[in-house]
Amino acid sequence: MRKPGVLSERRGVAMVEFALSLTFLIPLLLGTFIFGFRLIRSIQMSQITRDLGHMYIRGIDFRNTGPQANAQTLASGFDLSSTGKSLIVLSKIKLIQQVDCDAANATVGIPAGQTCANLGKTVFIEQLTVGSTSIAGSQFGTPTPTTSSSVSVKDQGRTSTTRTSNFDPILALKAGEFAYVCEMFNQTPELDVPGLSGQPQVYARTIF
Repeated sequence: MRKPGVLSERRGVAMVEFALSLTFLIPLLLGTFIFGFRLIRSIQMSQITRDLGHMYIRGIDFRNTGPQANAQTLASGFDLSSTGKSLIVLSKIKLIQQVDCDAANATVGIPAGQTCANLGKTVFIEQLTVGSTSIAGSQFGTPTPTTSSSVSVKDQGRTSTTRTSNFDPILALKAGEFAYVCEMFNQTPELDVPGLSGQPQVYARTIF
């Protein structure tokens, strides 16, 4: 026959052990749920970037309100308004060759055959945005200066601030090739647990 005191003691130990285990289990469960929801959102965003990237590479001009409205419809639920929680960044990138240097130098009266600052570098040709630009910027950089989101021939060849950042290790372009990049950012404050979930943002991209 068990003594009543011993039984109470064992129950007390079990409760303490259970309470201690919760300090590990609750963060684990929260992290699992947050990761799962963000993974689902990332998959959805990857599909959106593929669709918009296909439109971009086929010449759809997202400077116009019609294509922008189409993008917002395609990404319905992600709030691509100018004050919303999401952003699309579309970039066209190329590798600068000597012919590009000659064209850039010609704009300032330098004879053909001379090198330029961006020779052999990947630079932005243009960069367009749809959504809230206050959320983030392209992970490959933001070109300056631009006119109507396009980089001039002179700046493509001669201005260092039109170069990409960390793009070459991802895709090594050859002479005459272009890369079309579609990036999407989505703020997720509803999936944020301070100190546990990291930055409350989901990112996806597609490169053609």
